[in-house]
Amino acid sequence: MFTSSTPVIFGRITTNLQAVNDIPDPPFALQALADRIVALERPLHLPPVTIDRVVISTYAPDGQPYNPDTLATFPYNQSGQRSSTGDVLPLEACLFVRRNTDFGRDGRLLYRGALTEGDVGTNAFRGILTSSAINSIRSVIAAWYQTGLGANWRFVMASGIPNPTNIRQVIGLDPSEKVVYKKVNNRYFRRRP
Repeated sequence: MFTSSTPVIFGRITTNLQAVNDIPDPPFALQALADRIVALERPLHLPPVTIDRVVISTYAPDGQPYNPDTLATFPYNQSGQRSSTGDVLPLEACLFVRRNTDFGRDGRLLYRGALTEGDVGTNAFRGILTSSAINSIRSVIAAWYQTGLGANWRFVMASGIPNPTNIRQVIGLDPSEKVVYKKVNNRYFRRRP
C-alpha cells in the first residue's frame, strides 16, 4: 500500500488524436495540444504521480527504421492535483475511463495512481467507485471538455496498420464505476507510440 507521500512515476497513457484541418504553426499547435492533455490528466491523478513529459508522434512510423528521437517531446514535471481521501491504492488498481463513440465498441483509458481507499467500495465482492468519486471525476472531465482540445484537434479511436483504415470520433469520456486491476508490467502500459 502506498501512502500519499510515496513518489510514483510510471508508464504512459496513449490516446489517438486527429488534426481537424491543416495546422498553421505546428510547433506552437503541438505545445498547446500537450498543454491541454496535461490539463486533463493532472486533476485525474493523485499528487504522488508525476507527469514527466508528453510525447507526440504520428500514427504510422515516420521512417524506417523507426526513430523515436524524432518525436515531439515536451517536458512537464507536473504532479497530479486530485485530492486524496485515504491511502493510495496499489498501482494494479486502475481508474477506468470509457471513450464513447457514435458507433462500434467503446474504448478505454486506464489510469494508475488515481484512486484511494476512500474512492472505492464493494458490490458483490467486486471493487467499484463510490458515487462521490464518480461525480468528482465526471466534473473534472466536464470542466475540461468546455475547452477540450481546441479547434484543431479531436479525440479518435483509430486502427489499421501501417495507416489507419478505421477512424471513429470519441464523443465523450465517462468514468466507469468498475475498478480494473492490471499487473504492474501489463502490456497496456508498455505500448510504443
